Amino acid sequence: MSLARTLARRAAVQAVYQWQLARDSLPDIERQFVEELQLAKSLYRRHAEGFELSPPEREQLEELLEKFGRSQGTDEVEEEDVTLEQRASQCQVPDVQVGYFKELLHGVANNLALLDAALAKYLDRPIDEVDPVERAILRIGCYEFMRRPETPYRVILNEAINLAREFGAAQSYRYVNGILDRVAHECRAVEMAARRRG
Repeated sequence: MSLARTLARRAAVQAVYQWQLARDSLPDIERQFVEELQLAKSLYRRHAEGFELSPPEREQLEELLEKFGRSQGTDEVEEEDVTLEQRASQCQVPDVQVGYFKELLHGVANNLALLDAALAKYLDRPIDEVDPVERAILRIGCYEFMRRPETPYRVILNEAINLAREFGAAQSYRYVNGILDRVAHECRAVEMAARRRG
């Protein structure tokens, strides 16, 4: 599992979520996220190399690390008590695979009817009534099952569960797991059968 792809999925969930709620244009959302990613990398690199950041730059870097960085699983501290140095040391460098981020964002939007139809078979309510965070994660996972056959279904499923734990409600990861596991059985039946045979 590639960290750059993991971070691309993380950014894509946030971008798809934003698109679902605001229905802003995809190019505008893409541009906003790509600019923020580039700024995060630039500020992070300058901070890591010991350059003094201005107070506004430090604040920007803190916000961008929270948005795009991935915690390394260290003990969590109350958000207001976390310094920039602590956050920077606890996060992976925000080195997102931008091409994959763009593919996921546009792939979900351009295949929405297909994805929603595949998910609808297993949902307990209409797709528009699913929590927007869970909906974004489900759509991205479903897209990857259908359009990225070279990525093992277990990787896609585990990534979706992790995203639901991070961004969703307390038990949303169980819901996401249950739905996407059923979608995987349909979309990846050959892969799953081969895996069972060993």
